[in-house]
Parts: sequence; C-alpha cells; structure tokens
Amino acid sequence: MPQTVFRYLAWGLILGLFIVTDTTLAFRPHTLISPNADRFAALFVVGAVFSFAYPKHVLPILLALLTVIVGFELIQKLLAGRHGYMKDIFVKGAGCCAGVVAATALRRALSAMSKPTGTS
Repeated sequence: MPQTVFRYLAWGLILGLFIVTDTTLAFRPHTLISPNADRFAALFVVGAVFSFAYPKHVLPILLALLTVIVGFELIQKLLAGRHGYMKDIFVKGAGCCAGVVAATALRRALSAMSKPTGTS
C-alpha cells in the first residue's frame, strides 16, 4: 500500500514540477531561500519519493529523472519569458541524485535494522 501512495505522489510531483518549470511565472512559488537551494530541495524530494516508489529500479529511475530535468529545461528555451540554463540542470540533477541516494540508503538501513539477528 505505501509503495502505491509513493507512486501517485511521485508522478504528481513530476506534474507539479512541469507546471512550475514550464508554464507562466505566475505559477512559480516564491520562497525565502535562494532559487538554487529551492531547486535543489525540490528535486531532492522528487528523487527521494521516486526512490521509495520504485525501490528495485533505482538506476533507471535516476536516469529517467535526469532526462526529465534536461527536457524541462530545454522546453523553457522555447517559451517566451522563460529561460533554461545549464547551471539549473546541474543544480536540479544534483538535488535529484542526492534524494535518490539518501532515500536508497535510508531504505537499506531500515531494512537491515528490521531483519532478525541470530541468537547465540
């Protein structure tokens, strides 16, 4: 059940990411942190949620998310009033990778802690 919830959440986050990345600036949230920290944090969450949603497919998910990030930035190049920068791709990619790695490590640590230990 939780994995299904993570899957719906993951794809909802991708839709949300598309809306704030590739539509009018009116839909872009304004935060109190720097835009790069905002980008990193948002993609960290996306990467972590996808890692929990598809735990047996970490590498394909990571590659797919990096492709989505590049695609969304390229779409911005086609939109009036928007921009797509390489530095944004690197910040978002780093956040995504960090999220996937952190969630994978957490999942493995929790799995190892839940295994029964041998009795002596």
